[in-house]
Amino acid sequence: MRGDLRPYGRRPGRPSVGGVRKPVPRCPIRLGEPCSLCEPGVSGPEDCGLVWLVMNDPDLRERLAELRREARAGQRPASHPS
Repeated sequence: MRGDLRPYGRRPGRPSVGGVRKPVPRCPIRLGEPCSLCEPGVSGPEDCGLVWLVMNDPDLRERLAELRREARAGQRPASHPS
């Protein structure tokens, strides 16, 4: 037998690959937040019903674009009158 055959064993003198993490998808609706799988049965933004709804409604899509522009400019979104 050669070396350490443990599944996650580390051989002396060889560098570890540590720090490799799975990427966390970002929610395209809640800017700056990770996808929290808030819709039941989804695996991420790619099959989220809320994302689909916003992206397929011209008014909602435009409002999201406005919010993104404001966030990029470092401004806070304007509050809406109640």
